[in-house]
Amino acid sequence: MRIAVINLQSGIGITKGYREYFTSGWRYLLPHSTKYVRQAGELLKEKGVDIALLTEVEEKGFRSGFRKQTELLREASELPQSEFFATRSLEPLAAEGNAILTRYDIQEVRSHLLKPGTIPRVMGETILSINGKRVHVFVAHLGLRHVYRADQIKRIHKIITERNEPVILGGDFNERDHEAFEILKTAGFSHLATLPTYPSWKPRHQLSVLFLSKHFKEPQFYIPEAKPFSDHLPLMVETELL
Repeated sequence: MRIAVINLQSGIGITKGYREYFTSGWRYLLPHSTKYVRQAGELLKEKGVDIALLTEVEEKGFRSGFRKQTELLREASELPQSEFFATRSLEPLAAEGNAILTRYDIQEVRSHLLKPGTIPRVMGETILSINGKRVHVFVAHLGLRHVYRADQIKRIHKIITERNEPVILGGDFNERDHEAFEILKTAGFSHLATLPTYPSWKPRHQLSVLFLSKHFKEPQFYIPEAKPFSDHLPLMVETELL
């Protein structure tokens, strides 16, 4: 099973340095090319990804040209199933959220509000059917301030402990001190996959993470060789459902 964790940066495509936030920052507000979103989808196809967990995805707003980026990703990746979880809507300017794309059947969908924070943080959940087993797959994008992340991680812990079946949890957790994840070990997670992914032009911080419950084989993970399409590099994880 191949899993990808990607911060898509809403297809804005800042990849060369901090200065580009100023020179290309207009893309946060105005319509821009879909090429970076398509690059992400093409990478998913090339690597044979089965499940993709994406944060900072634009669903349908002015800055994306009113194109749903989940649709663009499905077209390029050939992953047939997807769910979008809205985090904030500034219609008609922007409609941002997180997404899960997969080749497996989606049986159920749930959305969990993670509080507090001035910017809403939502954890999306899909229940997939994989080899006849129900697997809970979560995607989340946590807050920028430590005090918010601490409370959000506690909320995640509570939700995960209510699940007795296999669990996959990933996303951009914005956490540089991974001691903050100790509480999640008590929720049944046996594996953590993470590597430096931010910033994409000189990765130093392990912001993208993937947690796996005891129902999975020890994962192998890496950063794929590919042209950057975001200010975060993609994290690729390979594992097996036991």
